[in-house]
Amino acid sequence: MLLSGEVLHQETKAPIPYASVGLLGESIGTITNEEGVFSLSIPAAQANKILRISAIGFEAQELKVADLAAAFATDKNVTISLRATSIQLPEVTVNPKEWKTKKIGGTAGTKTYFSHSFVIMPRPLHANLGREIGIQIDNDHTLSYLSKLNFCLHSNQYDQVKFRLNVYYLKNGKPSENLLPQDIFVSVTDKKTGWMQVDLEPYDLYLENDFVVSLEWIDCAPKTVSKYLSLSASMPGFQNAYHKDASQSDWKKLPAVGMGMNVVVQREK
Repeated sequence: MLLSGEVLHQETKAPIPYASVGLLGESIGTITNEEGVFSLSIPAAQANKILRISAIGFEAQELKVADLAAAFATDKNVTISLRATSIQLPEVTVNPKEWKTKKIGGTAGTKTYFSHSFVIMPRPLHANLGREIGIQIDNDHTLSYLSKLNFCLHSNQYDQVKFRLNVYYLKNGKPSENLLPQDIFVSVTDKKTGWMQVDLEPYDLYLENDFVVSLEWIDCAPKTVSKYLSLSASMPGFQNAYHKDASQSDWKKLPAVGMGMNVVVQREK
């Protein structure tokens, strides 16, 4: 069955762009477009599953697929409203001390033979949006200021690619709730590959525990078919890395690899 609709701010009725829409814990999901509109193909056998809709700054909604399918059968313009909520980073105490700069993560570049793909072929494009890849940053219970993200695109066949940068603390060995109070978007144009840098200093991200930083593929141009888009990797490696197969699927740990992704942090000496 094909479900389509729009996701709106409950109070203002404004569309919510780039909300995550997918079956809870399953490899079926997508992302709303800039107008808050989504379209998702769900096998009839999954009619008893739960569709979860979430966005940073809003309370998530969980709805039965069968109920949505019934509503869609009578009204082709299904609307899902999310209520705004406040998100705050865990409180940390910052004292005026000397800081040292450190780069943590992988250094795999474009010349490697290995990569981690954001794309599953021959999955349609909308079903690949929401796939996510991240690395664990061991913080050693040291207060760290997240300064930069560096990542290396191994392949990129799109005129424009848009990612959402996410930061998670770990729970039971896997990424848990997103820590960010707002979306951080990263755009790459002109089919560029190689190393890119994202300045994170404007967001004042201070972290004490181990965390995962990730890139989530949310948009691209042209929006026609799935093409190659991947991060550089290397074998063997010694980093903890994770991926999500769809926007609301469970996190899975990748085999021990090196990644084309790292962060620059400032730490107390």
